[in-house]
Amino acid sequence: MAEYAGRIGALARRANITREDNFHLTLAFLGDALTDIEACTALNAVNGAAFKLYSDKPGSFARGSGAIHWLGLKSSAELTELHKRLNAALSAEGYKPENRPFNAHITLAREVRGLMAEELPPPPRFIVPVNGLTLMNSERIDGLLTYRPIYEKSF
Repeated sequence: MAEYAGRIGALARRANITREDNFHLTLAFLGDALTDIEACTALNAVNGAAFKLYSDKPGSFARGSGAIHWLGLKSSAELTELHKRLNAALSAEGYKPENRPFNAHITLAREVRGLMAEELPPPPRFIVPVNGLTLMNSERIDGLLTYRPIYEKSF
């Protein structure tokens, strides 16, 4: 996946490539909506079994003067159910889920300029194992966006 993300950097006029350590699938963006304790309580309430996700095609979201390029993940009943159970558990703690449809993807690059997602070559096939949930904190450390796990719930 890192090699494929690197292609974006090679083809785009400008791109901030996601570091390999930062690849992740966001099921819910919490921001400051819940305390860490409330979020951990919700994660503990979600039961599930390990499953696999499969890569799909690349895409992008327009954002400011650039774009976010991502790798889509194929729809699966397991992921849909996990997303539903997580939102229910978060709602029980006071979180208000987003109203827009869930679009399962892994961000490959931000601030992309001069490259449309349609111009990317087809990605290699990836299998993404899902064996739990992780509450992450994103912060800038020495100027680099860094995702730090706060709590992990394994299946």
